[in-house]
Amino acid sequence: MLIDLHMHSRNSDGADSIEELVNNVKKAGISVFSLTDHDRTDGWDRASSKANEYGLSFIPGIEITTEARLPDSKPFGIHLLAYLANPNDPVLMDVLDRNRNAREYRMKKYLANLQQDYPELTYEYVLSHAEEGSTLGRPDIGKALVELKIVASVDESFAKNGILSKSSPHYVRNEALDVLDAIKIVRNAGGVPVIAHPLARSGKKDDDQPHYFPREHFLKMVEAGLLGLETSHTEVQPETKLVLDEFAKEQGLLTTGSSDYHGLINKPRNPLGVRTTTVENLRRILELGTGSRPTLNHEI
Repeated sequence: MLIDLHMHSRNSDGADSIEELVNNVKKAGISVFSLTDHDRTDGWDRASSKANEYGLSFIPGIEITTEARLPDSKPFGIHLLAYLANPNDPVLMDVLDRNRNAREYRMKKYLANLQQDYPELTYEYVLSHAEEGSTLGRPDIGKALVELKIVASVDESFAKNGILSKSSPHYVRNEALDVLDAIKIVRNAGGVPVIAHPLARSGKKDDDQPHYFPREHFLKMVEAGLLGLETSHTEVQPETKLVLDEFAKEQGLLTTGSSDYHGLINKPRNPLGVRTTTVENLRRILELGTGSRPTLNHEI
């Protein structure tokens, strides 16, 4: 049984509609999947309906924009996966609303920066090529760069020193809620909080990842209610995975593996099922999550 618990549709910054995504999940031989669009839950019903049509199992999920605030470094983004949270919890919904508004502000500022060198790359142009009402992200800008023939591929735009890399002078970071507060909010909404691709977005070089393990902050996240780490991800280096798996074992955290699929046009190195979660850890998520109901068409 293949289990992939991290993927995106055009509702956020993925390339596939929800119907296309679930069809591709079926073709990839995945039995259990989670739709984890950025800061939104409005695709859950469509994903659940399509899962039933194909005999798949669906775990409602979200990828929440948060940030880490450590005393020895600048704040940096942390993406918090939340499984089986209550989509009607007012505090959680307020966080998601504020995050979507912050993402819109960021995209407008980002594109204003880019227009200094690429005047044809307007906010309106990027928006016109995205799903109506979707949460825009850097991959949406990447697709627009390809369509305008400024780069050959989305991957190129994200490469080291690329137009959308964090080292680019155009870069604008997300400002968001402290991850410690977000974890508590997810738990209070009956959700299972899991850190997505831990340390991969900390601003450290790949070789530095395993040596940069802010243990005290990770302990604070556990104290706040963190329940898991996505230790198997294409952006998590093997040496880093060893450190994270050992910490998870020590603290009794569940671990997941996921593709973080955005469509191959956006992330060619992240095909569906490239990383997977064990049945044992899926069972733990199902036991711990109380805020929403999964769609189960398998014995788990």
